[in-house]
Amino acid sequence: MVFLENISQAIVENTTKIIGYPISITDENGTIIGSNDLNRLGSFHKASIDVLKRKETICYEYDDVRNLENVLPGIATPIIINDEPIGVLGIVGNPREVKKYALLVKSHVELMCHEYLKKEMRVLESKTLDNLIHYLLNPTTTADTEQIIRYGKMLGYNLDLDVNRVCYLIEIVMLTNHFSSPNNPIPEKLSWQFFQNFSIDILRNFLIENKEDLLSFLTLEQFILIKTINRTETEDFFIKRMEYNINRMTQYLQTKYQLTARISMGSIKNGIDGIRYSYQDSLKVLSAGKKTNISPEIYYYTDWDIILELVGNELTPYIKKRLSEKMTKFIQHPNFQTLSSTFITYCKCNLNISETARILFLHRNSLVYRLEKISELTSLDITNFEHCLLLYFAIKNSGFKDKTTKPKCL
Repeated sequence: MVFLENISQAIVENTTKIIGYPISITDENGTIIGSNDLNRLGSFHKASIDVLKRKETICYEYDDVRNLENVLPGIATPIIINDEPIGVLGIVGNPREVKKYALLVKSHVELMCHEYLKKEMRVLESKTLDNLIHYLLNPTTTADTEQIIRYGKMLGYNLDLDVNRVCYLIEIVMLTNHFSSPNNPIPEKLSWQFFQNFSIDILRNFLIENKEDLLSFLTLEQFILIKTINRTETEDFFIKRMEYNINRMTQYLQTKYQLTARISMGSIKNGIDGIRYSYQDSLKVLSAGKKTNISPEIYYYTDWDIILELVGNELTPYIKKRLSEKMTKFIQHPNFQTLSSTFITYCKCNLNISETARILFLHRNSLVYRLEKISELTSLDITNFEHCLLLYFAIKNSGFKDKTTKPKCL
């Protein structure tokens, strides 16, 4: 077994330090692949063949090995995985002294082999799932729909056209520099591999309910969840149920690990093309959501605030250029940030000057002065809804990020 060769030397060195006796490990062909004596590595150990055939522990006294080449006194016991011997563990020393360690060390080695196999299996499953998701999300893939469906079935997923699915993009975000906290259960030296596996486990625990759900990571911090919607539930019920699960998860992340999640939901579609559409929608929603002050950071494709941001993002290059040209004087003004924030609040208050002044804690005359200054710089009529709409998109197009909370205007 190749995996035994990968871990045998580490097992030998670590275990010898504990029990104080030299150890050797051979593979299924009798070749020594782990030993305290590095000169023995790669040599043939004939006694191991007997142990493998008999599948039982054998004691070798000093007299037994006197005429045997490359065999030392001690205990030799088979390493059994799935009822089959894959190698032999040898403990060198007086058999009567080292026999008491044989079963303990054998169990330790077999446990490490099982853990290694589980890890390798998880990596393999992850790679095959990553390939499937790549085929699903990439419209330029050479695989056609039928090939993707067959590949999905091979992995246990039914990708038939009549099943509704929706894509979620999830980003795990650190709230603070919490690694300095002595009570933090996450290791201080956090590897990205650990962080991804840790995050996948959390997401799977809270958000995976259906064997047809697909979960994987796209980048170091970004994960994709392709949820399958049961035929027996409405879309509204599904969204509410997912919202409940997401809120539970974010509360758990924040309370236990000082982490939070930024999540976007795409449109609900069916079929392979539907998954791709939903994924593209979730990308747009996440980008738009980051420009808002929505809290918690859960962004829905159907949310009107998100749709408003999407409209601004989807302006054609020609329109964006024209807006930028017309607004150059305004955008380059030293007080652009203050004036823009004032105008955005004015829009949120339905162009109501009195309410805007109250929200901004400004005297009405000061607010009027700011609005008149905006009109002067843009040549727009701030009392005109259409003109305000143009200015709103121009400000959004400029890269301005609104950090004000949405006022409760009457």
